[in-house]
Amino acid sequence: MKIARGHILKDALVGAACRLLGIPFRLLARPSPFATPRSILVIKPCCIGDVLLATPVVAALRRAFPQARLDFAVGPWSRAMVENNPRLDGILDCGPVGSGPYSWRDYLDLARRIRAHNHDVCFVLSRSPLIGLLAYLAGIPRRVGLDSGGRGFSLTTRVPVAVKHEAELYLDTVRAVGIEVGEPRLEFYPTEDDRRRVKDLLREGRTVAVHPGGGVNPGMALSAKRWPPERFARLADGLIEDGNRVVLVGGPGDEPIAGAIKAAMRRQPLDLTGKLSWGQLGALLEGVDLFVGHDTGATHLAVAVGAPVVAIFGPSDPRTYGPYGGRSAVLWHRVGCNPCLVRGRWNASCRRFKCIEAVTVEEVLEAARALLSTE
Repeated sequence: MKIARGHILKDALVGAACRLLGIPFRLLARPSPFATPRSILVIKPCCIGDVLLATPVVAALRRAFPQARLDFAVGPWSRAMVENNPRLDGILDCGPVGSGPYSWRDYLDLARRIRAHNHDVCFVLSRSPLIGLLAYLAGIPRRVGLDSGGRGFSLTTRVPVAVKHEAELYLDTVRAVGIEVGEPRLEFYPTEDDRRRVKDLLREGRTVAVHPGGGVNPGMALSAKRWPPERFARLADGLIEDGNRVVLVGGPGDEPIAGAIKAAMRRQPLDLTGKLSWGQLGALLEGVDLFVGHDTGATHLAVAVGAPVVAIFGPSDPRTYGPYGGRSAVLWHRVGCNPCLVRGRWNASCRRFKCIEAVTVEEVLEAARALLSTE
């Protein structure tokens, strides 16, 4: 795998600096039992799918400490994923910190705002050393979080980053302090207004939601994750010929992809691309019979609301970012160089992304039919 040399050098320098910075933290550490907290903060600034993968942590903490205040610090891009979560008492806006370009003034202002809440313990679900340090600067005495190559130097309980599903990695932070996680699952809570707005879109008969776009987050647009539009067109035609109703969904910016799909189809789907909020999309997916998508936040949203999922993977690894729980089928082919997409970085020499193109229309249609037949 040929990852850009600049990234490798940067990782090495950051790791070395973090290990040096960690020396005084280790020397001054005073281990103590994990006491019942009065106020807890979970920090996960970004992104859509990752924040959804953090919801089992929220559920585990609420079950363990029903009387404690439980807050979640998240950026505006991903806020909708936890905005209506009844397990939370409050949401702290991270602003641009952790999800886009930001200044030191932004960073220190966030530390000041977090400090005002006087949390006893913080769970840091980010690998960034600056996010871990943020909890220290905010004066939170107990800081539990991920430690990737020494980047968790400012944490009081460091959880090594192992190769496993991202949701399980986040749950390791609560396991590290003796909290039972039960039977974890992703959670998303549309409002009743969201459900009313999409009610008329859920007619009788089988409905398949197809999400052909996505892969966009602050500072990155990972189009390499996307299956070709002409294949989605053939898939949608096949699903309609089977008697299903196909609904195209996606966010602002996905309209050209939806347009290309419709232009290549023999039959026309219902196109809701760019027309639904995240809450409305979640409400719609609660009522569909199947969801088809990529390694994107919408796929994790479908899992969170209980929709059966067919997930198409290419450069990223479904063993770490695939559907977590629920009924799903993952289509992924090893082609010698994948997985190469790791935290937004991929094989610098790859121009065609043959891994995503290796997934055929026939096998996606077969997986879809199998899941639909068990509905």
